[in-house]
Amino acid sequence: MKQHRIRILILAILAGLSLQKAHAAPVRSEEFVGYSSGTLGADATRGTLNGWDSGLTSASITVSNGTGSLDGTGLGLVVSAGDRVFLATYTNAALSGSRNQFASSGTFPQTIDTNIYFSFLYKFNNASTVSANGQYLAQVFRGNSGTGTPQHWALQAKNVAGQIQLGISKAGAPSNATNYASVNINVGQTVFVVVRQHIISGAQNDVYDLWINPPPQFFGTNETDIPPSNASVGALTTDGTEDASSTGAGRFVIFAGPNAEFDELRIATTWAEATPWFGQCIGAGISLSPTNVTQSAEIKAFFTVAELGTSPTVRWQLSTDGGTVWNDIAGATASTLITPNLPMSASGNKYRAIATVPCNGSTATSSVATVTLTAPTPTANGVLMDDVFNRIDRSAGPLTPTNSLWFTGTTTSGLTSADQSPAPLGYMVGTPLAGGSSLWLGYYTETNALPVHLAVGRQMKATLKFTPTAFTSFTNNAGFRIGLFDYYDGGNRIVADGAAANGSAGNGNMVRGYMLNLDFGPTFSANSPLQLLVRNGLQDNNLVGTTGDFLSLGSGPAGGGYSNAPAFQAGTEYTLEFTVARTATDSVDVTTTITGGGTNWSHSVTETNYAYHRFDSIAVRPNSLETSADSFNFTLLTVEVSTAVIPVTPFNITGIQALSAGPGSVRITWNSVSGVNYQIQSRSSLTSGNWATNATVAASGASTSYTNSPGGAPTLFYRVVATP
Repeated sequence: MKQHRIRILILAILAGLSLQKAHAAPVRSEEFVGYSSGTLGADATRGTLNGWDSGLTSASITVSNGTGSLDGTGLGLVVSAGDRVFLATYTNAALSGSRNQFASSGTFPQTIDTNIYFSFLYKFNNASTVSANGQYLAQVFRGNSGTGTPQHWALQAKNVAGQIQLGISKAGAPSNATNYASVNINVGQTVFVVVRQHIISGAQNDVYDLWINPPPQFFGTNETDIPPSNASVGALTTDGTEDASSTGAGRFVIFAGPNAEFDELRIATTWAEATPWFGQCIGAGISLSPTNVTQSAEIKAFFTVAELGTSPTVRWQLSTDGGTVWNDIAGATASTLITPNLPMSASGNKYRAIATVPCNGSTATSSVATVTLTAPTPTANGVLMDDVFNRIDRSAGPLTPTNSLWFTGTTTSGLTSADQSPAPLGYMVGTPLAGGSSLWLGYYTETNALPVHLAVGRQMKATLKFTPTAFTSFTNNAGFRIGLFDYYDGGNRIVADGAAANGSAGNGNMVRGYMLNLDFGPTFSANSPLQLLVRNGLQDNNLVGTTGDFLSLGSGPAGGGYSNAPAFQAGTEYTLEFTVARTATDSVDVTTTITGGGTNWSHSVTETNYAYHRFDSIAVRPNSLETSADSFNFTLLTVEVSTAVIPVTPFNITGIQALSAGPGSVRITWNSVSGVNYQIQSRSSLTSGNWATNATVAASGASTSYTNSPGGAPTLFYRVVATP
């Protein structure tokens, strides 16, 4: 009997080793480790680097540092790390949610049979906040959609005599097509929810399964040994429709509404990855290491690691001495590291990630990635593009200082040329698509040529003139989006019309830039119709089709008051001036101004988080024919670099030190703004004489010093002058 037990134990150990070896990283594993308190997904410290999308957040959905996790160990799950999310009661008619971008476009297309598992812990705190008619708890949408229409599945909850039941429904299903599980959930009870999305190639045949507290003995098992689900929907046409787009599922949304708590989100392609069992302790590992980066100096670098193990945490380290000494990077605990703008002196810096598994204390260190920087070539002042669209082929080129190159989704419609009197001038006609968005993408630098690079103290202004022709198809306002972007530093430039330039594409992956989201129509529907955004969701092929890949910089004009005011009129030519001024190493001023027909709308922000200052393209995106104009006539695109006026922050001399280098040798230190030039001036009398400039110094940080050695000169008086 003892030998039999030993044999079973050995087999169990071997099985555990086998499982550990075969274990792969989930698509998304979220335990809310190290988050700052506040709105989930509001910024990098509250989840944007782990996929929570600042394009859809809710003040009703928050994370609180130090509150601890929901406890799933009694349900058979591994011990949790980190904190949990709080969902507040929300009674407005519109849904209020927070979105996680777990996959980019094309990761899970409808044409490939695939399972996607979604598992999480959930606890209801008040049954009265749950509707007896049912309400949404979570949904999964297409990888580039909004939340107006469900695209895949929806998890719903309803109050049944003070207890709560969960149900699963398909996108487009009628309200009576939600299949509820018979499991009754009590207030205060933590439950483990698993949803399987089985993508089956073909139309209206996908199957969605729901488990509530599945038996722990099945955790970590293979796909042939999964327990029966508590509810299912799918296979039948009457169950609802499914998204036929090749984009596929990519966005998970958790909704406020019930007073509840949410934790331990896992999105995976196998049941085993979505159901980690109690007592399981898979040691730390690395399945994807960061790779070397070669790029221009003065921009950010991106590094990604995929960590393995049970509830792994990540910390990034930096070595500035070739790998001898490593130091932790403060706050760098996400799978993706985004560095600050790197100066040329950072070339050769090395980065690595360390994964740690708390349950056994194991660690794993990634391979080392080195950043190699090239000195940027600042763009000189002058007009780079002055295109009056004089009928030169818009896409075949050649690109010249008077001919930009434009691309769109099809060669037969969308962008065409037309004559303008007097000849030989012309104009470009953009015709929005009915029922869907268009993308009109223009380049003003040659393919593989350096982008516009703004030195500190320079600005780039793009001027675009356009005329909406008519509003005969117009039904309601939507966002008319225009952006300045940089394909050179990581993007894949479009070189021909086709699907890559469709309205929901644009080869947007790793493309950086700023966008104006303009409330467009004959009458404004927004109080502040000009919204500025910066592109932060870089790992998405969708360039401007969603604001979810952008961080909002606020709306204007200042003071608002534009709701129901006259807006864009048919036949009126409008001039958009889109300006980016680099005021410091890590600061830009972004301004958009629209004039025409007696209007003058403007909105300006100072942006210090991303501080993009390299550009090679402009993108225009109408939402649809019904939400914009019948067509747009474009008569001018100019791109010009000029000197920017940088306001100088008041500063003080903070130190004067006599040195032993020679008679009169002195070091002067003062507060400074990176990128601003400072003149060190001196004279022999405090009350008379001209000030002589000893040197001009470009500051590189918040404090700057200069040493002057006058070589036996008599006593000198010094001052420091900042030059705008």
